[in-house]
Amino acid sequence: MSLRRASAALVLAAGLGLAGCTGQSAPTSPSTPAAPAPESEAVEFAPASGDTVTAEQYSFTLPEGWGFPDGAPDGFDETTFAADLQDTDGYSDNLNILVSPGGEVTSEQVEQAGVAELEGAGATEVKALDRVTAAGSESAHLTARVEQSDIPYVIDQYYLVDAGQTYIITFSSSIDAPQAERDAVAQSVLVTWQWS
Repeated sequence: MSLRRASAALVLAAGLGLAGCTGQSAPTSPSTPAAPAPESEAVEFAPASGDTVTAEQYSFTLPEGWGFPDGAPDGFDETTFAADLQDTDGYSDNLNILVSPGGEVTSEQVEQAGVAELEGAGATEVKALDRVTAAGSESAHLTARVEQSDIPYVIDQYYLVDAGQTYIITFSSSIDAPQAERDAVAQSVLVTWQWS
């Protein structure tokens, strides 16, 4: 399957991530409860042991067998997109990194506005899960089902903050990948994340 086609909706959804947020709290929609998700209890995840990705602002380690694939979406490079190059189930699990156009956003803003924005981009089954800690900051964790060209998959988004900027890290997985498996892959990367 084409990575470009499969990730088109993912890029759209991640690109819309809190575009309207600023340093002020996002308004609460009457149809969307604003109760913040609690931070999850500390769970130890083994760090990824594949290639190290180094950008100007950050570095992190990929899982074994992941790298920059042929057919990656336009506008992404080795520091902002990677995929499981050994995936054989018909969908190449991948991750992408985008800078939030809203600057620094809080977990509360993500949980209040992010669900509606993902739904507005066509995602379904959108949920705010327990927050995580990565690279010294607390991050909201949103998950959703996305479908592009009749290909369904699921995303997990994390929002890491440094120096007044939020980086949206989106992991895209096969539709039937269980949450525990997706968490393990994402956390194996996030525990290696360092700011430059």
